[in-house]
Amino acid sequence: MKNLIKVLPVMMLLSSFTFFRGQQSNTYREIKWENGSETAKKIMKSDFYYDPLDSWSPFGSDIGNDTYYLYADWNTVHPRGNIKNFIKDQLIDLGYPAFDLSLDGSDTNRLHRIVDTMTNKYVDLNMINQMIISLAFSQLFLSGKIEPEVQKFAEAAISREKANLDFWGDQTEQRRNRMDQLLHDLKRVK
Repeated sequence: MKNLIKVLPVMMLLSSFTFFRGQQSNTYREIKWENGSETAKKIMKSDFYYDPLDSWSPFGSDIGNDTYYLYADWNTVHPRGNIKNFIKDQLIDLGYPAFDLSLDGSDTNRLHRIVDTMTNKYVDLNMINQMIISLAFSQLFLSGKIEPEVQKFAEAAISREKANLDFWGDQTEQRRNRMDQLLHDLKRVK
């Protein structure tokens, strides 16, 4: 028992060192302007892209931030993988494997009927939208391009967000402006 008591502090120190060293791993590119692809540096100029506390930025929400790191991992293991497989897994994790990502906000009645079937209504739709928007900007940040299908899905997600601006109450105008900027920046990707 005395040996265990002597060894325990050393083991704790070593394990905490390993934990903190893992937190500073070079496996991931930190989401900072200077770490982005050259194309991302030209398009993602606004400070909000790199603000981890801005929940309206592609990487600021929990879902958006998780999507960035999950995609970075997935892309490392599957550099030529079909992005549909990544998206499918994310939709399963969110609880909506059959959600039609090409559905935009143009038919608000249809969109609201679908949202009404969701457990948490707009909150669930917003999580799906955050995931797709983050995926598009993750691809842009990491590789300088967005796969055409992901771009189409991200534009539809922004359209769905704009169809639900009333959710944001007195922040409706700020939310509209942010969605407009994201859409504008997405469309600059060639």
